[in-house]
Amino acid sequence: MIRKFFFWLLLAAMIGLWAYSDRLFPAELIKASTTHVSDGDTLTIGDKVFRLYGIDAPEYHQTCTDARGAPWPCGKTARLQLAAYVAAGSIVCVPRAEDRYNRLVATCASASTPDLSAAMAEAGLAISPAARGTAAYAQQEEIARAAKRGLWQGAFDLPSDWRTAHPRSIPVSTS
Repeated sequence: MIRKFFFWLLLAAMIGLWAYSDRLFPAELIKASTTHVSDGDTLTIGDKVFRLYGIDAPEYHQTCTDARGAPWPCGKTARLQLAAYVAAGSIVCVPRAEDRYNRLVATCASASTPDLSAAMAEAGLAISPAARGTAAYAQQEEIARAAKRGLWQGAFDLPSDWRTAHPRSIPVSTS
């Protein structure tokens, strides 16, 4: 009888710990006042490289075309926009996973921008590809598309297609 009681008590305690684990053991927060931006979806805080969750931005050397068909440096523009978002400082990232390049896939915010991925998608400087699971920022992407912002003003290669067409000889930590 006592064994059953302790078994059920232990089971209830384990279920309680599991149910409240996010409150008892919150996700790791990485905070910084400064960061280095590699491209439109990758940044470095200290020695940790972060890939923004749920988006894919053009590569730094990627060009796109505007509504008139003229080329514009969409990759450099995406990097500059992300740099502007993080310039306010107080960067906070919550890691969600690790990618094949050992970068932390994370949801990040700055003092002025509560969700960097959402802001990049809504600015039209990143897509939210469903190929990586769910299109987490599909609504923001649609807002940019309807307003013909950023990538949506003309034509562009998907960042993944551009990477395939322009392989790097040596893998690096940025996408």
